[in-house]
Amino acid sequence: MAAVGGTLLALLGTSTLLAGPAEAHAELGWSVPADGSSVRTAPAHVELHLTEPVEAAATKVTLRDDTGRAVATGTPALTAAGPEQPATLTIPLPPLPAGTYRLGWATVSSDDLHPTAGTLVFGVDRPVAPATVGAPADPLPASGEVAAQWALYLGFAGWTGAMVLAALLVRVRVDRRWASAARRRLLRFATGSAVFAAVAGAVVLVVRAAQLGGNPLATAWSLVAGSSGGTPWLIREGLLAALAVTAVWLLRSGRPVRVLPAVLATAVAVATAWQGHLAASGPLWLATDSGHVLAAVVWGGTVLASAVALPGSRTGLSRRAARILLRHFGFVALAALTVLTATGLLLASNRIASVDALLFSTYGRTMLVKASLVAFAALTGLATTVVLHRRRGRPAGRLVRIEGAMLAGVFAVTAGLVSTHQAAGPQWRPPAAPEGLTASAQADDLVETLTVQPGIPGRNFLTAGVFDTRRPAPAPIQSVTFGLRGPDGSLRIIAATPAETGTYLAAVDLEQAGTWQITAIVARPGLQPAAHDYTPTLVPGVQVSRAPRVSFNSLTPVTGWLAVAALAAGIAAALLIRRRRPRPSESSGRHAQNSDLGVGSLTREQRLRVLAGDVVGERRDVRAGGGERGGAVDRAEGE
Repeated sequence: MAAVGGTLLALLGTSTLLAGPAEAHAELGWSVPADGSSVRTAPAHVELHLTEPVEAAATKVTLRDDTGRAVATGTPALTAAGPEQPATLTIPLPPLPAGTYRLGWATVSSDDLHPTAGTLVFGVDRPVAPATVGAPADPLPASGEVAAQWALYLGFAGWTGAMVLAALLVRVRVDRRWASAARRRLLRFATGSAVFAAVAGAVVLVVRAAQLGGNPLATAWSLVAGSSGGTPWLIREGLLAALAVTAVWLLRSGRPVRVLPAVLATAVAVATAWQGHLAASGPLWLATDSGHVLAAVVWGGTVLASAVALPGSRTGLSRRAARILLRHFGFVALAALTVLTATGLLLASNRIASVDALLFSTYGRTMLVKASLVAFAALTGLATTVVLHRRRGRPAGRLVRIEGAMLAGVFAVTAGLVSTHQAAGPQWRPPAAPEGLTASAQADDLVETLTVQPGIPGRNFLTAGVFDTRRPAPAPIQSVTFGLRGPDGSLRIIAATPAETGTYLAAVDLEQAGTWQITAIVARPGLQPAAHDYTPTLVPGVQVSRAPRVSFNSLTPVTGWLAVAALAAGIAAALLIRRRRPRPSESSGRHAQNSDLGVGSLTREQRLRVLAGDVVGERRDVRAGGGERGGAVDRAEGE
């Protein structure tokens, strides 16, 4: 158990120091035409530039005109620079008459199969009323998906907690009949929890598929078979089935719970993190998310299993048995709480863009609820520890059940977070200052540099710098002309005027977002015109629908230091606990007090274990002497 706690703390330290930025659910970054824009000629297609890759086969698109009539569109096509790069959905359009149009779209992310949807409004030779374009959506998650995710987390946590307690029963010395009954109940509880989690994982996928319309089962299978997120899902489901098989095998074989359950729990945690977006950010962020999941199920699952599966849970835990279990589980529980807190802070800093996102978004407010529940559960656990370390006092079963209820609430809130769009979109950030677009190329003997400023749809300045590489120059520059072809195919010719030496300037309206083709034509007397094509992409500036209520400042500086502080506090507490543990030499005073247990008749190894507090509740075994004492020695040597 101490090795598990040390591994969790080491994992946390590495993730805290070396983790990089994370990604959110696939969202619409910008579009062509832009939401709320008006174009003079009907576009041949709509481009949706998404922050992450999505599944084109699962994409649904609806287009309606200003009378509400549906307009047929072509099949969406997906283009992406790489498997984990931003993607563009191109939707062919029929010839559109003048009017206002609303396009609704729905698809799923390729990595975690999470549904995402949105709408945009544009006009063709018609202005778009400001009231038509609202603030960015911040929808609530689907209740069915939240319930299924909660069941999945509860099942996984229940299995992990039952295995932790079953492993502790191998190490501690409590009443043998109670320990035997506890082991059977824990392994049966673990089997049911694993089956429950596997079924819930399948339900999550079907619920997500149902949000896309059509046959949910057929859609779910197509997502598993044809998307990159299908492989992690299949691996996790297979591992969840392996959890159930392992619990049954341990129950029937009578073998002690040792390494295999720890390996399987870690594998399921990694598979769960792999289904998220952090897997694409590198192994360190994958380790951070995996550590967060594993810490949550170790702490929460053990408390839940203690409250539900141990004998006597309904009438209050045996104070003696609970005290022994707590002594061995305390270090691991401390490590789990430390990892859960610090990794949660690290993950929140990249999933919540700003102070406003934390306070006013659905995701941010849900995160605050989760943090509050974790804090209350930790305080309840501290109270339980105090009660169990008193010589006389009330049983701690009620406190354990309260802590378990709070941690069940933590898993419910976590399910809501997983099903909610993260608050990392542009609506929660300050608009970025335009930087302009610059490109250079060589045309014949001329080196040209074209700059488009500010580089967003609207009024722009085109600046061409022309330098002749030949000396002397064969002819002076007579004129510079720009040919402009917009995303909708419209063509214009603009003459540039000389500015500084070798620089030519033109002011032009580039109304449409998207990729433009700009041809710079340099004319010189007696020579063929030198021309070169440039293809700058104009991205619409972020339109913030409101001023910040509190602040658009990032949470990263604060949460980073808080994560380091949580790590330091956890290490300090662990060191303090180790220092306060009584050593055998310091416990010699208890030898006389334990004389009635027959300590003097035990071997040196047994005596040290008794004085260290690791063999308690064995009054009948010690007094019996002979074979009973030999059985205790065999069990001690089996450790």
